[in-house]
Amino acid sequence: MDDSDDEGFWGTLPARATEAPASAPADSADQKQGEQVHLQDASDAPWLAENPAPRDTQEMRLRGRLSQKQRKQQSWEKQASWSTSQGWHAKERTPVPEAVSIHSSAKPHAHGYVKHAPSAARSPQHKPEDHEVTLDPGAEDERSVLEAIYGGEFEMLSANEWRVVLPGTAGAPSAAVRFLLPDGYPRSGAPPVPLFDCEGASRALQHAATEAIAELVENWEPPAESEGEGCIYQWVERLRECLEPALTAEVLQRDELDAAVAQSIAAAEEVAAAQAATSKSFTFLPANPQYGQRRRTFDDSSFDDANSVEILRGEPFVDRKSTFQGFAAKVSSQGQVNWVLRTLLEDRKVAVATHNMFAYRFHDDARNIQVADNEDDGEDGAGSKLAELLNLAGCEDVFVMVSRWYGGIHLGPDRFKHIARAASALLDDAGWSSRGRAANTTGQRKKK
Repeated sequence: MDDSDDEGFWGTLPARATEAPASAPADSADQKQGEQVHLQDASDAPWLAENPAPRDTQEMRLRGRLSQKQRKQQSWEKQASWSTSQGWHAKERTPVPEAVSIHSSAKPHAHGYVKHAPSAARSPQHKPEDHEVTLDPGAEDERSVLEAIYGGEFEMLSANEWRVVLPGTAGAPSAAVRFLLPDGYPRSGAPPVPLFDCEGASRALQHAATEAIAELVENWEPPAESEGEGCIYQWVERLRECLEPALTAEVLQRDELDAAVAQSIAAAEEVAAAQAATSKSFTFLPANPQYGQRRRTFDDSSFDDANSVEILRGEPFVDRKSTFQGFAAKVSSQGQVNWVLRTLLEDRKVAVATHNMFAYRFHDDARNIQVADNEDDGEDGAGSKLAELLNLAGCEDVFVMVSRWYGGIHLGPDRFKHIARAASALLDDAGWSSRGRAANTTGQRKKK
């Protein structure tokens, strides 16, 4: 791969003299120097840290195509930290001169290259989990110190994997660092591998963490054989100092986002409250649902005074305890129909009727069509008979409704005669039917 057109991460892993494990024979027949090995997951990374080549062959180059605009950064640990959240997969081995490649198919794409000597060669069948890590007794002392200092923020995930939650700003995201401990730590002369762990961290926080980890690794020096002191506490505190500004900025960003969301919710609630205060609605609940009446809901348009029209009321009449009464109005739009129907159903007397069957028809001038509809309201066939009556009577732009208050005695087919009688009498008297118009014309002639 050409270096000139590829930006990425660059770093040097500290060198140390460590024998390769028995499970990783040097220069085996099926593992030649420089052969590419694809690691199963990020847990393979400690093997490389535990079995480095001499210093003069230990240079590591790491590339992460996170963005073409990003500049080259340092640290193998930076790549390992990033790869933890990306996931690794195994692939066929491909010869690459003098390099071991760590490959990830996740996007953004990343590659890590390690130049190594034959003594650091590793069999592809070897897995890090197959190699049992033995720590120096000094690690137990360091663990006790960390537990005493950090309490519940320290967690031992396994014998060679520790996790420490960084003491951060109140309300900051829970940022932690996992440490993968090599064989013989801390007297082995090899540093732990730090991996940054923060769910939902922003790009800025991730960048700050990888920069801080790179600085720790580059400045690390093996302790004297007689000392064998651990470095985790110093590293945790240094990371805390480096990440505190980024964590604080993260808190501010999240607070600003929460405030913006809360402000949007408050504004939406205010608008909804204002609309509720200014809007009107009416829901008609039938007094006799057992007879087939249905619930009706009316919106703002049914309250618009621009749709108000005069409503005519006919004379009620009774047959075998059932009362019938007609209502009619001139309409020319659906808004007027809704206004008339809502006004009638708000009348307490009409609201308790057993049936409120109606029909209407008008010419929609805007669309140049005839609009007509009817409703039985539980009295099967009554609505269609009213619609037929309007048609036969030559009524145009008319709404008619007949209410029946049931008296407990079935009327049979006579009920339809009474419905037609209540409607036609009102339409004739108003002069809205052909017969009514003719009667009005005759009356005017007689007056002359």
